[in-house]
Amino acid sequence: MKRKKFYRLAAVGVAIIVAGLFMFCDLGLGFSPIMKFFVVFFGLIIGLQCIPAVLMFIGMLKGIAPQTRTKVIDHSGR
Repeated sequence: MKRKKFYRLAAVGVAIIVAGLFMFCDLGLGFSPIMKFFVVFFGLIIGLQCIPAVLMFIGMLKGIAPQTRTKVIDHSGR
């Protein structure tokens, strides 16, 4: 349980640091700080939503892929 909390806090910390770094960089379009925050915020939302989508897509591909089937041997003597 403590490990999950640590990972969550680490992820939030990394997100805040990355957003802070983007606030100080120049995006070349003359963005105001609030516009930079808006762009970074929606970029993070889209990025985080891609993770479950990719995992679901991989699961779907695994379900479609042909699986090796073993022969069932009937030992009942019929």
